[in-house]
Order: sequence, then C-alpha cells, then structure tokens
Amino acid sequence: MKGKVFEELAVEYLSERGYKILERNLRSPYGEIDILAQKDGRKVIIEVKGGNTYFPAEKLTKEKVKRLLKTFLFHYNEDFSLEFIVVYKGKIYHYKNLEWCYEEEF
Repeated sequence: MKGKVFEELAVEYLSERGYKILERNLRSPYGEIDILAQKDGRKVIIEVKGGNTYFPAEKLTKEKVKRLLKTFLFHYNEDFSLEFIVVYKGKIYHYKNLEWCYEEEF
C-alpha cells in the first residue's frame, strides 16, 4: 500500500469517530499536514504513517513534528492538538493528544 491508501483509511476511521475533515495535504513552505480535522471544536493536526514490513512509528521524528507545527502556524493562529495514526498490517493505531517540548526555538 502507498501513502494515499493509508491516508484514505485514516480519513474513514476518523470520520466514523466524529472528526470533521477540514483539509488534506495542507501545504506551506515548511512542509505538509496529512489531515487537518476538527473534533469537539478544536483543530487537530493528524500525521499518518503506514507500512507492512515494520511498525512505522519511528518515522515521526522531531524534525517532522517541527515542520507540522510550522505548517499549521503558517495558516492558523489558534489552539490545536496533535495526533498520530499508524496503519500497520491492516490495523489502525491512533495516538491522541501528543505533547512535544523543545528547548530550541522555531
């Protein structure tokens, strides 16, 4: 499966759980957000990774998160949460309310 297929599965999964999909593949000079959704009145940045040969969670790096946050802030200036969806061997793993702390500035 390719990235778009994993994203389609994630969109279906999120929609079934009450997330409103606002945008897909939201781009900025800093990077791209796979899915921007809304849940309970709050914007949610959702990164999607998938694979079948190994669990792809390690693909969510500090640098990737920085690009996601910069992309969101390029378009919006409001409260948000960060979530991560892994599609692995046909199963969906959903990590919610991720928190990231950096000592360095953007």
